[in-house]
Amino acid sequence: MTGWPTSKRNRKGRPSLSSEQQALADELHMRALALRTASDGELSITEAVHLAAVQLGLEAPQSGPDEPSD
Repeated sequence: MTGWPTSKRNRKGRPSLSSEQQALADELHMRALALRTASDGELSITEAVHLAAVQLGLEAPQSGPDEPSD
């Protein structure tokens, strides 16, 4: 046994999520993992989560720092 919570994900100091919030968090997590895996590690965890949030419509896309600034 790993000691990780399985059904109740309430951790000390963190509020319980509603079932709808937990489902959304799980979907965001799975998408971010899939994106990071598909990128062969080229995406950071932060970038993968942001991209997953954009795909789910939770965040607006942002222009990146790759654009020329002169």
